[in-house]
Amino acid sequence: MKTKRARNDGTPATVSATGGTDAPTWRRTLPDLFAFVIGLSMAYLLEWETRDLVWSLWLSSLISGYATLIAALGAAACISLRVLNVVDAKSASKPSIVFAGILGGLFFLGFFSLHFCGFHAGHSVFLQGFFPLDGVPREGFGAAFTNPPLLLALAFKHLMKPYGLFLIPVLIAEREQIFKPLRTAIRSRRRDDNSHACPDTPAPPSKRLNPEIFGTAMVRPYRNVVRMHLLIFFFAACHFLKLESFIVYAVVYAVYFFPWRILCTR
Repeated sequence: MKTKRARNDGTPATVSATGGTDAPTWRRTLPDLFAFVIGLSMAYLLEWETRDLVWSLWLSSLISGYATLIAALGAAACISLRVLNVVDAKSASKPSIVFAGILGGLFFLGFFSLHFCGFHAGHSVFLQGFFPLDGVPREGFGAAFTNPPLLLALAFKHLMKPYGLFLIPVLIAEREQIFKPLRTAIRSRRRDDNSHACPDTPAPPSKRLNPEIFGTAMVRPYRNVVRMHLLIFFFAACHFLKLESFIVYAVVYAVYFFPWRILCTR
């Protein structure tokens, strides 16, 4: 037997009488299960060692974090367009709003790039010292500490070929965190467009802007960084304690990739 229950957004969701999750919830977790299987299979079939695991996670942390930045900037652009839509086309303030938006976006991009990429460049020095990779400079990517474009170029040159495929399960597992701000902004603008078609719409878009859709954009990448780098330190500890085994790696991969929210919602 199934009953109806309202979701947070006001739409009904079908749940079982025993409190179990509905079929759509399980379907939404299938990509996470796929990412878990793919990530674990790659490590097993390619016979990755500890150095391969830690460097693949370093690359994933860099790329997924930067992808989150781009998505957040896209969300900010959508919100800026919503603001401009409610500003009089002949208003003298419109050029100022456009200039402020561009300036703010460039500042956000520059600050995040220097801080986020600088952290990864510094960490690469540590990794190259303990888990050296052939072809990677002896000092890691430390030369790109204050040069984000150079860091990205070096990462693609040295790491994309051996570990690029690992980005697939990582981006699948992190899709919600990476693309949520942009997806939410796009949906919100579509609702605004639909509301304009109704003459009895009470509030203009500018009064319903929700800064939370991108307000945590700076926090989200670092949250993933902390989790990924804790995983790196764990693999390093296993390596030095001679506890390396596929079972240990499988357990850690399960902690990172397995969609535990399936069990939490049951």
